[in-house]
Amino acid sequence: MFDINAKLGPWPYRPVKGLDELLKGMDRYGINRAVVSSLSAVHFLNPQDGNEALAELAAPHRDRLVPFAVIRPNFALFEEDLVRCLDDYEMKGVVLYPNYHEFSLLDPALGPLMLEAQRRRAPVCVQTGLEDVRRQFRPYKTPDLEPREIGEFARAYPDTIVIAMGLKFGQPELMGEPLPRNLCFDASNYESMEALETAVPRFGADRILFGTNFPLFNQLANVDKLRTAAISADDRLSIAHENAARIVDTRDPKSKI
Repeated sequence: MFDINAKLGPWPYRPVKGLDELLKGMDRYGINRAVVSSLSAVHFLNPQDGNEALAELAAPHRDRLVPFAVIRPNFALFEEDLVRCLDDYEMKGVVLYPNYHEFSLLDPALGPLMLEAQRRRAPVCVQTGLEDVRRQFRPYKTPDLEPREIGEFARAYPDTIVIAMGLKFGQPELMGEPLPRNLCFDASNYESMEALETAVPRFGADRILFGTNFPLFNQLANVDKLRTAAISADDRLSIAHENAARIVDTRDPKSKI
């Protein structure tokens, strides 16, 4: 299995598991590889501080961990941070947090980032949310990103892979149908019964990715969600591993995603 959505670092509002627990869980549940990004970078003023810490943490485990850079395109010199992450740290993609970092995906300022991602064939992930608003005890709330904005974003940059992470059941449809060829989503927050059985015939298994959103979500719950889904063995394999490998590793330009 290939987890497209895992994170490492402290969470300001409750204790969370770290690197050792991630690797142990991967061993226990048969997850060969995982894309990891910095959870610290969500809350640091400059996300690059989190990216640098993640690069050091993941370095001894690059056979299993694939680091992605958290980039804040409304922060000074973000272009330099992007190049440093992709070149010096050999990160393979980008994660954006429009709701936490207070920018719009439709801002033209994202153009340079997306063109660089296109040139390098680096996927760009958009996290819709990290924590249910009902669980946010702090005075300010961070609402989830509207799926419609992700759909418009993907259509604006058709030659860059866009991955929506954390969508709930019924939300991929809100990105606008038909989905553009460069847009896919993970199933980490797909919690309704028979959700995958509904999504596969509607969107195609090649658009759906296995993700856990570790450490904020439960690894086993997401493993079992896929394991018990009433879908074909080929579709299960596509979601579990093949789609993520095609996107993260050298991608066939003729593929649907």
